[in-house]
Amino acid sequence: MEVIGVLAVIAIIAAVATPQIFQAIQDAKITSLVQEANNLKAAVATYYKDTGTWPRHIPSRTEDHYRQLMRNSDSSGNPISGWAGPYIESELTNPITPGGYLDLQVTSSAAYVCDLDGDGNGDGQFVVYRVDGVNDAIAQEVSQMLDRDGAQTTGTTSWKVAGRVKRYNGNHSSILVMCLARV
Repeated sequence: MEVIGVLAVIAIIAAVATPQIFQAIQDAKITSLVQEANNLKAAVATYYKDTGTWPRHIPSRTEDHYRQLMRNSDSSGNPISGWAGPYIESELTNPITPGGYLDLQVTSSAAYVCDLDGDGNGDGQFVVYRVDGVNDAIAQEVSQMLDRDGAQTTGTTSWKVAGRVKRYNGNHSSILVMCLARV
């Protein structure tokens, strides 16, 4: 009888604690992603100051020339003039979905362009940090942390498209894009 009572108490404690543990893990992933985005913003600015060009960095590629923040070569494998890196200390990893795709690129794609002034229109070309495998709840939390708009809709523009954080509007709803610099 006592063993059943002890097991019941343990089950109750586990039922109460489990959601808290999973929320803490998710919060740590979000904090890590936001911190990495802020670090990349500084690294991209320094890279541009040194080289006069914007970097492209794709950790999942095996070719080193797509890792311009860590290695001194362009997409053709040629040395980059003025490169004084490495600009990041360790390789980028996807903190939300381990092993998931991510990249840093310059783009004017309508899917990735950010709306910094909230008027519903893209505001030009950007250096973006793309992270795949991000659900809406996490994306909204990141938007709230970086743009302070994660819970809002301004006119016809929602947090998914306004500000530096953009939710990809194509077939892949798991893609989150963070604009680091306007080109």
